Amino acid sequence: MTERFIRGLAKLKWVVLIAWLAIAVAAMLGLPDLQAIVRKTEQKFIPADSESVEAKQIMAQIDPKTTTKSSAIIVYSRDAGLTGQDHEWLKGKAAALSELAGKDGIKSVQSAYGTPELATKFRSKDGTTEMVIVGFERADNDAMTLEAVDKLADDVLGAPAGSKVSLTGSAPIGKDFQESSEEGLAKTELLTVGLVLVILLIVFRSPIAPFIPLITIGISLLITRGLVAFATNYGMTVSSFTESFLIAVLFGAGTDYCILLIQRFREELKFTDDKVEALVRTMRTVGKTVAFSASTVFVAFFLIGFAQFGLYQSAVGVSIGVAVTLIAGITLTPALLMIFGKDTFWPSKVKSGQGHGESKLWRGMASLAARRPVAVLLVTVILLAPLTLLFHGKRSFDDLAEINPSFGSVQGFRQVEHAFGSGEVFPVSIALTSSESMRTPEALAALESASASLSKINGVKEVRSAVRPLGEKLADLTVTNQLTKTADAIGQMKYGVDKIGNGLTSASDSIVNGQSEMNQLTAGLRTMASRTKEAKQGLDHVYQGLQSASNGASKVAGGLSQSSQLSSSMAADLQKLLKAHPELKDDAAMKQLLGKQQGLTDGLSQLSKGALTVAQSFKQINPSVSKVSGGLGQLAEGQSQAADGTAKLGTGLSRLTAGLKDGAKGLTDISMGLTSVKEAEQAIGDSQIPGWNLPKAALDSPELQQALDYYIAKDGRTAKLDVVLSVNPYSPEALVTVDQLRSMLKQSLNGSAIRAPKVYVSGTSAQIEELKDISRSDFVRTGSFVLIGIFIVLMILLRSILAPLYVLLSLGFNYLVTMGIVEFIFVKLAGKPGLSWSASFFVFLIIVALGVDYSIFLMARFKEEYRPGGISYAMSKAMSTTGGVIISAAVIMGGTFAALMLSGVNTLLQIGAGIVIGLVLYSTVFMGLVVPALANLIGEANWWPFRKREAVQVQDAMGSQEEKSPRLAKQT
Repeated sequence: MTERFIRGLAKLKWVVLIAWLAIAVAAMLGLPDLQAIVRKTEQKFIPADSESVEAKQIMAQIDPKTTTKSSAIIVYSRDAGLTGQDHEWLKGKAAALSELAGKDGIKSVQSAYGTPELATKFRSKDGTTEMVIVGFERADNDAMTLEAVDKLADDVLGAPAGSKVSLTGSAPIGKDFQESSEEGLAKTELLTVGLVLVILLIVFRSPIAPFIPLITIGISLLITRGLVAFATNYGMTVSSFTESFLIAVLFGAGTDYCILLIQRFREELKFTDDKVEALVRTMRTVGKTVAFSASTVFVAFFLIGFAQFGLYQSAVGVSIGVAVTLIAGITLTPALLMIFGKDTFWPSKVKSGQGHGESKLWRGMASLAARRPVAVLLVTVILLAPLTLLFHGKRSFDDLAEINPSFGSVQGFRQVEHAFGSGEVFPVSIALTSSESMRTPEALAALESASASLSKINGVKEVRSAVRPLGEKLADLTVTNQLTKTADAIGQMKYGVDKIGNGLTSASDSIVNGQSEMNQLTAGLRTMASRTKEAKQGLDHVYQGLQSASNGASKVAGGLSQSSQLSSSMAADLQKLLKAHPELKDDAAMKQLLGKQQGLTDGLSQLSKGALTVAQSFKQINPSVSKVSGGLGQLAEGQSQAADGTAKLGTGLSRLTAGLKDGAKGLTDISMGLTSVKEAEQAIGDSQIPGWNLPKAALDSPELQQALDYYIAKDGRTAKLDVVLSVNPYSPEALVTVDQLRSMLKQSLNGSAIRAPKVYVSGTSAQIEELKDISRSDFVRTGSFVLIGIFIVLMILLRSILAPLYVLLSLGFNYLVTMGIVEFIFVKLAGKPGLSWSASFFVFLIIVALGVDYSIFLMARFKEEYRPGGISYAMSKAMSTTGGVIISAAVIMGGTFAALMLSGVNTLLQIGAGIVIGLVLYSTVFMGLVVPALANLIGEANWWPFRKREAVQVQDAMGSQEEKSPRLAKQT
């Protein structure tokens, strides 16, 4: 920095002040509002090519009309159980919201009153809680969604007395997170300004000096906010952490730079009453130190812009703030010093020999490090190394921990967690693609098999898919259920078959027994027919005899008597046949025979009567004899036919008997086979072998088609599954479960009817799993960039390679010790599952970027005081003069970050605690002992490979510097 520039700055001090004020006003009025932009920015920062983002895009294609981008859950509860009044009230609200679908950002409403089959999914089993899910058209952070959430909160007011109504879900949680962050930011701003003011009053013991850094940093912050907000138009990423870090870093580092300038200005004033000359000397010496200190911070935060992870990138805005603060520090701060002059330190008066003074404590530590450098290093390492072992890298991804527990979204989530389960609010969604349609029985069977496999994984409560729309398998379509029903039907069939078989066997036996009787009947009929013919012939002779002689009357009477006996015998035989074989009653031949037999009986009866009166009148007998003769002829013919019929019947019965025996044997075999089948079916049912069978009729049913339309695209090539976890979606167990879900689904679909399947997992737990991997890899990558950038800046400043190396090593060791202490406090003592997942990165970044400032303060003065062969003296002088400045700077920096601990945001609490611990350790133990010991141990090699040229330059410059600086001449 040239002397001409500094003197010109001193002359134009009021112009500089007015110019900065004007720029600040212009930034406030003309540049965008950073907080408003942060409020509209997505805070997840998942890369666009990540699996979870692809999964959302794929699932949106299934049914764009019903796909929502965010949601809110109305959680209605009553400790003693919901009443009828509660249900009526909630039913009315659900109906009113349903009418708003398609308006004001609301896309869908799901409740127990819309689909009765889903009622159990919206009502808890204990009857204390009920949910209504409202889907939104736009993302959580969209202005329309935020307005819809506010309106929804107003709509659910006025619930029946004694009930509780809360809003949770992605949109309310995101909104509450933003509000919680803004509340924390407001607290941080006030606390930071208050702490810095108090610390500056203590350091300077003046009411005027503190306002120089406050004015410088205040104006820088106003301008920076506008510039960062404007830069978002060109792709710069911001987050809820951006403003918090801007406030902490600018007030911390900026105040440190101002303190360094003010203290050096005070130190120079003891050698001259000319404030311009004192300013020139100040800027010529520590102005360079401030520039390099700010450069390391700028480089560190600028390189964050090369991170792949958006949340890390959001810290790049701090680099703009550091650049603005540096420019203000080397222009506005000197202008203010010129305006106030020696009155800066009022009521104290700067006298010759005063200034910042030298610290006896730091001189004593410098002496110890110079005399026993190895012992100092060994003792320090032995004492601090065990603390690094406390750092296991345990991280927590619980977003709810970042929100005040009194917020409605947190209370609603806890109520759902208690009544329904941890995973009900944020299920894991899986997108599945195939090269062919999955709307086929075979593909759906494969999907059912995969769903069954997923449901058996530890940490899974239920799986909802096209074949399990309610989270449970469809019993009517399972093979086990169908086999059970088949087995029951087979059992009934077997019973019928056995009964028929028994009947056939009995019938066969009866027929065999009656067959001999049938043979006797046939023989009797044939005898009857023969005798009937003989009777007819006799009647014919009787008739002839009656015509010729009356003496034939006695013969006729005897013949009639014989015929009567024969007819009675035949009738008895027929009755026996009918009793033995009732089935013959319906036989046509038998009916005809019976009719003729009856006619014969009647005729013989009449003939018998006529025989008694034959003597009285032959004229009357002759017609009767003629009639009987004709009847006997017909009877003889009928008897012959009956005999032929009974013969044929006997043959048929023989064949029927053989057939019945064969049928009975076949039915016995069938019965035995059915028994075996039933036993096999029962065994399959008992073993619960997974299986699924989808008949064509079931596939075309309206109920299944509705489920298919919800879970599978029209072309059948895209499907989704919703997995409800039984563990907290933010927990480490959930991350393990997500990985198992992905692996199990791929394994289950391998070789199935679903062709070329591809699996994409989304949801809160899946995003956390991605955050875990992305943040870890980006930490290593970006952290390496930061270390390399700082090393280059230190190498240029110190003109050395070794000195920057051990400075960075000391910073790395300090970071590990710090994180060990922080993890012990929050995880071991406070019982947290882990540190906030982003805390370790930002603690590293800020400790390295800001802690290196103290190294620069010390090493720059060390380099300034160095003379060839005077390592110990130079370090002692540097420590005694800058030790107080380092402590003051560390206290201020620690104070600004301590304000983050009171923000109410868990991550900022841990970051603030880590930075305070790290800065305190580094500014005392490492700056007071470790770095000086390393510098003394290395000796002249501190300036390798520039040592010789540096020595020549120092020797050549000593004379001219002693002439220009009375202070330097006195020291020399």
